[in-house]
Amino acid sequence: MVRRYDAIVIGGGVNGLVCAAVLAKAGRRTVVLEARDQVGGGAATSELAPGFRVPTLAHRTGPLRRDVVAELQLASHGLTFIDSPVDVTALAPGGGGLTIYRDAARTADGLRARSPKDAEAWPRFVQTRAALGGVVGSLLDGPPPPIDAPGAQDLWRALKTLRRFRGLPTQEAYRLLRWGPMAVADLVAECFETELLRAAVAADGIFGTMFGPWSAGSGMALLLGAGNEALAAPGSHVVAGGPGALADALAAAVTRAGGEVRTGTRVAQVRVDDERARGVVLEDGTEIAAGVVVSGLHPKRTLLDLCDPVHLPPEFLWRLRNYRSHGTVAKLNLALSALPTIPGVDREALTGRVRIGPDIDYLERAFDHAKYGRFSTAPWLEFTIPSLLDRSLAPEGAHVLSAYVQFAPYHLRDTTWEVQAAPLRDATLAVLEQYAPGLGGLIVAGEVITPLDLEQQWGFTGGHIFHGELALDQLLMMRPLLGTGHYRTPIDGLFLCSSGTHPGTGLTGGAGLLAGRQIARDR
Repeated sequence: MVRRYDAIVIGGGVNGLVCAAVLAKAGRRTVVLEARDQVGGGAATSELAPGFRVPTLAHRTGPLRRDVVAELQLASHGLTFIDSPVDVTALAPGGGGLTIYRDAARTADGLRARSPKDAEAWPRFVQTRAALGGVVGSLLDGPPPPIDAPGAQDLWRALKTLRRFRGLPTQEAYRLLRWGPMAVADLVAECFETELLRAAVAADGIFGTMFGPWSAGSGMALLLGAGNEALAAPGSHVVAGGPGALADALAAAVTRAGGEVRTGTRVAQVRVDDERARGVVLEDGTEIAAGVVVSGLHPKRTLLDLCDPVHLPPEFLWRLRNYRSHGTVAKLNLALSALPTIPGVDREALTGRVRIGPDIDYLERAFDHAKYGRFSTAPWLEFTIPSLLDRSLAPEGAHVLSAYVQFAPYHLRDTTWEVQAAPLRDATLAVLEQYAPGLGGLIVAGEVITPLDLEQQWGFTGGHIFHGELALDQLLMMRPLLGTGHYRTPIDGLFLCSSGTHPGTGLTGGAGLLAGRQIARDR
């Protein structure tokens, strides 16, 4: 017997769960089909060794949007956040570092000994970034208007964004127009003179992308982060219990709204009859019917693998195959017997993100390796020690460390990730050891997750953590392709809701929320 639903959501990642919860709240009989045994996708917490639980992939949320938290009432499902006064600590070669606090005045006080000029410039930069983030955030707050036939709501949202832009002081409006297409290296050079500070800020423009600091358009990636902050729930960067607790809260929201979540259920095909999606066929041959099918998977995985290409226009297929999605980030997780010692850096400074990338040239050299199909032998690193804020993650006195490793390109030249995983781990540990002497002797257990692992084990096509490059030609109504900005596909009844759709940028829940609202209105 074929089971029937109003809506099927393929993939139980953050965006898939958010979309399913929105549809279920709108009265649609909804089911989530997740291939893995656990929901969450990139929001996962796993046991690395007995008593040691680590953020498996992402060690921070996007940050999570406040409208997602409010609309799905996630606090009632046990979701809580742990805030730190520290945002980023940038480590300096030879010891010490520079700490960027969430309090701009405190950051300025710390900068004064290094550069009075930067101490004066920092509060102005924070204010400018927030103002520009407000305008960018208004673009991320709803679906982008279709360029062929915008409706009244689309025009109203465009007018609201225009009003916010016109409300900027002239100099700030000029910066917004300049900063987006700029190389982030030029952007930070205009603002600061301290090289360590420049690199710490510029890193937000290259994280997860095939950009170096001198790449055009990397400034837009930095502004996208500011836009996400403008829409974020207060202090929503670190989840108590690890990122997996966010997935649990979202799954509970789906269930409470009347939806169903099924794990260990792999979809083999989207069933299309008379040019319309009618449901899915599972790997075991079971058919599930629905009036709407929504995919939280990568757009290429959905449309090229789960659908028969005969149902897609030839030009659309050509453009989709050229959608850029080449991963650049690997992950290193460590269980440690004690807190590592970093000379000149106190315990509080380690409660935020810690970055190793002392100058712009260091970041660019790391990127150079990726351009030629090699991983960086001196990678840019961002790591957290989440057990400092959440003692439930490790035994008393012990800790876990979660590190992003960049650049590690999905496509390697003349070798494979099966061969290069161990050398990547060794290169990363060597860099960590330079800044935290004796770290190697504290390791209880560890794992390295390559871009190939991200694809094969976690479903990130091309190993790309954002389901597609955050480039100027792959944003807004052009994400993933021009004409799909409203989450529709050329197949009637088939929609997309992953980070490969607007607004992208990872675990914010934005794509799932906006897609769910759009589908509920359409259907």
